[in-house]
Amino acid sequence: MPMNEQVRVLVPTVRRRWLKSFGLGAVSTLMARRLNSILYAQGSSKSVQLHIYIEAKPGKGQDLEKLYHSAYVPAIKVQDGFLSTHLLRQYESVSKYEIDISFKTEKQRAAWAQSKEHQAAWPKIEEVGAKITWQGLDLLA
Repeated sequence: MPMNEQVRVLVPTVRRRWLKSFGLGAVSTLMARRLNSILYAQGSSKSVQLHIYIEAKPGKGQDLEKLYHSAYVPAIKVQDGFLSTHLLRQYESVSKYEIDISFKTEKQRAAWAQSKEHQAAWPKIEEVGAKITWQGLDLLA
């Protein structure tokens, strides 16, 4: 009989531990799934991007960088549908740059290209560029 007493004490204790572990595991799994869905939803929103490749005129790289911050960014960030912009420079280069812009829709990006802010800012960028090309992309995921 003492053996049965001990078993009765052990079974509820083990069961209690198992249920607590299972419960915590289930809550953790649900929280992780919810967090993943939130993060995925933020990262997967569709948009359009324009990648503008600029080779600055000799000695004008620093001017391009200054114009980007002082003229281009203030002009683009007030546009409807604007998401982001980045200025990149190729490794070990003083003249090869890329401006990336992102809008919610192509219609909004096209409206930016026709805006008075763009008409004021873009010619300043063109002045320091020797060669400018671009590529448009849809962000899918």
